[in-house]
Amino acid sequence: MHIVTAFALLHGCLAQATAIPPPTGKYHVGFSKHIIDHYNPNDPLAPNNISTEFLATIYYPTLQTPTDPPRPYLEPELASRAEKLLNHTPGLLSTFTSTIQQDAPFLPLLEEQIFPTLLFGPGGGAPSVAANTILISELVSHGYTVVGLDHPFEQLFIRYPNGTGVAGVDIDFSSMEVLEAIYNTRLIDNAVFLQYFPELTRQIGAPFNTTHIGLFGFSLGGGAALGSTVNIDCDCIVSALNLDGAMWGVPALNSSRADAKKPVFLLGNQNHTNDNIMYDATWQTFPLRQTGYTRIFTVNGTAHLDFSDDAFWKTVSPGSLTGSIDGNRQIKIMNSYVKAFFDFTMLGGDSALLDGPSPEWPEVIKGF
Repeated sequence: MHIVTAFALLHGCLAQATAIPPPTGKYHVGFSKHIIDHYNPNDPLAPNNISTEFLATIYYPTLQTPTDPPRPYLEPELASRAEKLLNHTPGLLSTFTSTIQQDAPFLPLLEEQIFPTLLFGPGGGAPSVAANTILISELVSHGYTVVGLDHPFEQLFIRYPNGTGVAGVDIDFSSMEVLEAIYNTRLIDNAVFLQYFPELTRQIGAPFNTTHIGLFGFSLGGGAALGSTVNIDCDCIVSALNLDGAMWGVPALNSSRADAKKPVFLLGNQNHTNDNIMYDATWQTFPLRQTGYTRIFTVNGTAHLDFSDDAFWKTVSPGSLTGSIDGNRQIKIMNSYVKAFFDFTMLGGDSALLDGPSPEWPEVIKGF
């Protein structure tokens, strides 16, 4: 009786599983987790304001074909906390699966040597890097290595390689002082990782590109990508992309100091228009201060969370802060435009899609 019940429960769970959209490139996706040691005595969210490490998850192309069954791609604690935060059906997010492979073999050096690395940051106080797996996997399947950085106590939940889980603390999002401090912590994490990345690559014997790196992120992570491009003096940074994030710090200044002096791309929701300067003035001032290649696009029918995996989650269970656009179409838009920007700025690819407008994507509006 117990065996029959257990089998029925397992069968029911498998029947309800939903695969996230698969990547379209020729490579499969591997990932590995790494603790990055760094003593920060000014961490606004850590106990006693002291943190000693953060988490880097490296997603990389692999030739190994997945053989194991698809598995939930979010940690159960992260899924549960995200459901509460974003008003999704309880138990929903734990049913989403992917075929990314932990610790899969790296590509042979000659396979991967031409592809750059991308450094990604998630939203502030939001679900972790894993909640952006769809876009990350798409880029990896075309040859990019993507490193996502999660900061303990800020993201809703992260799990270290040794199995230790760290839940995020409550954040006062009404405090500009707190948000600025979180942003500054992101800049520190980015700088520390960029400095350590060549050594980490050597230690794990990976063929990752450490000299040509693109930065991107969602929400605060996107703002930090631009902030790092402006603030970090590193020839390794080639270009930066911001997915619906406000600018903070120096990039928010309406002055020449905000100039990244490198290619930048802003892709955001429908409210980021020239006619709606009160929504976020930094999207108006930042582009005007750039001397390098600059593009801004907005997507009609979108809201803030449509620039994360939540665009797909809402196709099963509508949540908060997503727009009317079909989620699967939004996923394709993000995949297409983000890849086009990095292909253009880092590989010298065709930039026609970035010149806009596109008959294939009429809801994508060029703003700059």
